[in-house]
Amino acid sequence: MIRREDIIADMHTHTIVSKHAYSTVKENMDVAKSRGMKYIGITEHYFNDGTDIERKNEVVRAVYGNRINRLAEDVKIVSSFEFNINQPWYDEERMSALKWRPIGLHSWFIDFETLTLDRLYDLFVESHERYGINVFVHIEREIHKLNHGAHTTLDGEVRNFYQRLVRYAKQHNIILEVNESSIVVNEGNAADRLRYWLPIAKELDVMISLGSDAHYCNEVADFRYSLELLNQLDYPKELVVNCNEEFIQYFL
Repeated sequence: MIRREDIIADMHTHTIVSKHAYSTVKENMDVAKSRGMKYIGITEHYFNDGTDIERKNEVVRAVYGNRINRLAEDVKIVSSFEFNINQPWYDEERMSALKWRPIGLHSWFIDFETLTLDRLYDLFVESHERYGINVFVHIEREIHKLNHGAHTTLDGEVRNFYQRLVRYAKQHNIILEVNESSIVVNEGNAADRLRYWLPIAKELDVMISLGSDAHYCNEVADFRYSLELLNQLDYPKELVVNCNEEFIQYFL
């Protein structure tokens, strides 16, 4: 069993910097501390738009977490972005210095009417090869929107997509995220897709991370449904990033 007290990190949270979230870094850290976390991932959405000064501020924000950590005694920040499939990076050299590099599928950066699962698989691979992406987040999301809603069920193409992507993650030491929000919101039956790919990951001994995907501070470190699912599957605790302090410290 993975117990609640085994988890010492929430690796996916957002603050007001993401522009559609509602809490500050300090508020997220305070809730994380109250719930026994030692680490919190601040993974703001990466926009790569606006004026040069807005882009500069975006890059500086990512590295500023390290300076906050010098003042923080109880909760350390793993500072990064939640990058977007099919979106180029601004200041690629500096951004590549981030050790925690998650990427997810977001429909506003891509033409979902023409996107196929084969092309989506290629985009995940290309993001890993070009940018050194090492975490694939909420891979169960938005699949139902692809190609005019062609994949609203766990059809054969969807199953094949996850089998390929999880195998790729294993081969290249990529971490896959169990996203609490995917289960709670469950848009387009995302939870069913999560329940499908997780047993494949378990069979292959793929590392996973837990992320609340908090957009409000009271969601930070809330993993009730993720834990229930992982324990139903008997997922090994040693394969959960959030339970491994030495591993988390590598990403600081």
